[in-house]
Amino acid sequence: MNLNYQRTDFAQVSTTNRGCMRIVPGDLKKGQLDRIAVGGQNGCVVCLVRKNNDTQILFKTQPGPPIEALCLGGALGTIQDKQFWIFVASDTNVRAINKKGKIFFSFDTNMAEPARKMFVYGVDLVLAGQKSYNHYHDCADSNYILSSEDICDVISLEQDSAWGSRPFTSILACRDATLKVVEGSTIAYELELKEVPLALHLFNGDGGYMKNLVIYGTKGGRLGMAQVPEKQGQIVWEINTTTASEVTTITTYNLFGGQMKDILVGKEDGLIEIYSPEDNEQVTLKGTYQCDESITSLSCGRVTNENDDEIIVCTYTGWIFSLNQSNNASSTTAAPQASSGVNVKAKVSEERKRYEEMTKKDGGKLAFVPHFQVHDHFELNPEYGAYTLVIELVIPIDFVLVQSKLPIHLMEVEKNASVVCQIPKSDTVSLNTINSQNQSDQFRIPGLYWLRIDAKQTPVVWN
Repeated sequence: MNLNYQRTDFAQVSTTNRGCMRIVPGDLKKGQLDRIAVGGQNGCVVCLVRKNNDTQILFKTQPGPPIEALCLGGALGTIQDKQFWIFVASDTNVRAINKKGKIFFSFDTNMAEPARKMFVYGVDLVLAGQKSYNHYHDCADSNYILSSEDICDVISLEQDSAWGSRPFTSILACRDATLKVVEGSTIAYELELKEVPLALHLFNGDGGYMKNLVIYGTKGGRLGMAQVPEKQGQIVWEINTTTASEVTTITTYNLFGGQMKDILVGKEDGLIEIYSPEDNEQVTLKGTYQCDESITSLSCGRVTNENDDEIIVCTYTGWIFSLNQSNNASSTTAAPQASSGVNVKAKVSEERKRYEEMTKKDGGKLAFVPHFQVHDHFELNPEYGAYTLVIELVIPIDFVLVQSKLPIHLMEVEKNASVVCQIPKSDTVSLNTINSQNQSDQFRIPGLYWLRIDAKQTPVVWN
């Protein structure tokens, strides 16, 4: 079921890593709306606010090392607990930024490897590198573990009642398809899964009624919930989602007024899925939304107006946008956005023609191609029984040339809108050119692979 959400683009920052966008709650007493904090691979932290249907930058920090993780936190039981400081991890350093954009805290962890994941709870700071788990209490080393497998994500139980008699407890999602429950500096036990877990989130935002329920998303698109009490845990439920694309982010928020918070899942193929838990052992799919861009972060709040809940989405290419069901938002923003979209398309078409004319002329004209990052991975897709090559850029992709020294079997997929040109006379066994049709946002190539190109993302499937 597709949800009838209206998309409103807010801004585009630099490319982002997973989990680097959060909603900073506003002060309701002062009539403040929620704000958006996002950290990019250029090292900048940008805080955005919406005023009069326009996006404004509240503050922006100086560039630096790529930001690998961003969290909100504050000292428990104090006034800072309500201010939600912004914590960012870059390389082996952790910084805290206040609501005015000032860096008031910097902590050099002296980790042996760069921090990739972070979790903050009060004065407790948890950092995970590729294989190391570090727990700091009030900036002092508290616990450490060296994992034999790569760590994909980390989360900690927030309530003392969830720990029981055990020490500070965290859960690691590891590449060996396990959830490792860490108590202090010891791995207490492991939960074996069918697939590699990539994203973790506390059920209902706090671990549920037992405070020890954890939601996880896997590489193959499965969604599940685990209970991690003392001594031995269990998998409560696990389901297949609508697609086999890997889960990149999970969040919870009460969108439909139920007793428990709904579960929002973001995927690598740009699909957003919303599930409502009926009880601890069953969830119901409420709907989906396809944005055709790799999603790195999801969050919810009231950013545009104080009456409507919004889903805030951050993509790999740095696009920040909201999804809103409000008729109010549609009526006030639809017309300006439509007009703006037409103007932008006309300008892009005009500049494209001008560029083509310049390149055809003789002379000393030079084409400037800026440096940009390429996000790609090559993995087996069980849905098609083939390999998937995903290429993602921040600029439009006009065509892709695929060359292979081995025979490649062409396969047809459902959503195909590409033009494939196979070159028969070639030194290689397979040489194909894939062209985008009129700069379409999405297309797929029949046969050899599946290719979807939007100006940002290009998945390719072959076998």
